[in-house]
Amino acid sequence: MTIAHNHYLHVKKSARVFEEASNLPDQKIRNSQRLAALDFHSEKKLFNDSCASHGCDHRVTCRRDSAALDSEIRIKVSLETNLNFRIPSLIVSLRPPRIPPQSLSDVAVDMHCHTTESDGDRTAEEQLQEAARVGLEAIWITDHDVIRDLPRTRDIQAAARKAGVEVGFGVEITVDWEKKEHHLLGYFPDYVWSGSKLTPAMLRLQTAVAKVKVSRENRNNKMVAFLNDVLSSEQGKSYFMSADLYASFKPIVVTEVASWAAINANLMEPSSLGRPHFRAYLIEVVGIIDALIFGPRAGDGIATILDDGQITYDDPSQHDGIRVEALMHSATLAKREIAFKPLPIKEAIDLINAAEGRAVLAHPPTLGSAWKEKVGDLVSAGLWGIEAFSSEIDEENHDIISNLANKYDLVMTAGSDNHGTLKIYAHLGEVKRHGTAAYADLEYWARYGLRQSKQLHDKEL
Repeated sequence: MTIAHNHYLHVKKSARVFEEASNLPDQKIRNSQRLAALDFHSEKKLFNDSCASHGCDHRVTCRRDSAALDSEIRIKVSLETNLNFRIPSLIVSLRPPRIPPQSLSDVAVDMHCHTTESDGDRTAEEQLQEAARVGLEAIWITDHDVIRDLPRTRDIQAAARKAGVEVGFGVEITVDWEKKEHHLLGYFPDYVWSGSKLTPAMLRLQTAVAKVKVSRENRNNKMVAFLNDVLSSEQGKSYFMSADLYASFKPIVVTEVASWAAINANLMEPSSLGRPHFRAYLIEVVGIIDALIFGPRAGDGIATILDDGQITYDDPSQHDGIRVEALMHSATLAKREIAFKPLPIKEAIDLINAAEGRAVLAHPPTLGSAWKEKVGDLVSAGLWGIEAFSSEIDEENHDIISNLANKYDLVMTAGSDNHGTLKIYAHLGEVKRHGTAAYADLEYWARYGLRQSKQLHDKEL
């Protein structure tokens, strides 16, 4: 009964931590509302399951105190004695003793990747096999605007056990923030998938993101019409790898792209057809120059084709050449109101939190510059974390993000944003690590936190 007893000691100790923390000033607990109760329920389940597996009759119970304020919870721990602890506020997270990695070679978690169920070209099972191949211990699958049904979730969990890689489930929701399309990550603890059906809150989130996917289909139709106009025009010559390819261009058809992607890019669901699939089609079928499709995420998407054929997105005033727009850069599409209807970001945060998840701002550098002054507003709305390490966050941007994370008590997360082979710069498990200590703390949270013990590492990150 050692395991059960260890759980008991941990719960008892954590309850004391709550009690001792009750005198913290309000600003110290602002970012931890709703977290502690969730964490305690996770630890309670671990303890009770462990007792049951050892034939032990002891249980931990948790109930609301009807005489207390809404933010108060009374925890009753039962083993050899009954101990009552009042928790005046939801303050800190429970967690096991910290065992930090000894070096960066121990960092083996990727918290942001995609599958064929959104716009990647590897199935979830293939991503798990790739994760095992490159030496990862855990991945989080964060497909765009997808909340899976339980049967599919459990299929993937079974594949993870077979591959020897742990898997967590999240979502990357397309959101509207300050009239600009962006992405918000949501991470969910294991127990939300452990019931006989999804909770009502999770079903509401599933419905909301499904509507976003339908809106994406409408965007694709408008985008294809724009591409056909540009590529068939005189200016369109500049986008092709050769004059012969330009001369033989035939209008693009959405259904043909989807059919091609199903065979060549492992697209499983036509409603998940996204810009990475179009990019692959434009390169391999149409013959478009890769550098003129997306361009850098930041900036206005205006490229200069130099006299020697080189392409630059630097200040156009510094170069002579042909000016063209990157075909599917977000700014290019926004000018023509080619967009789908994303969720308002605060609504998305509310939906994630209601479903017992954690809302994290994805790849902030893609937002431009104004976001830094406005992130505090999202914190007040319930934002929990910010992606601080990724395949495209350089050291300068990481420093900006980490300073904001410290200012607002946000948890820093990391992920490659891998889409299989569709993003050539984003390889599974390869994340720019700026500072050993900071990344080690992140890795601890990902490996021993929400993923394994189902606890959350608190703001000490």
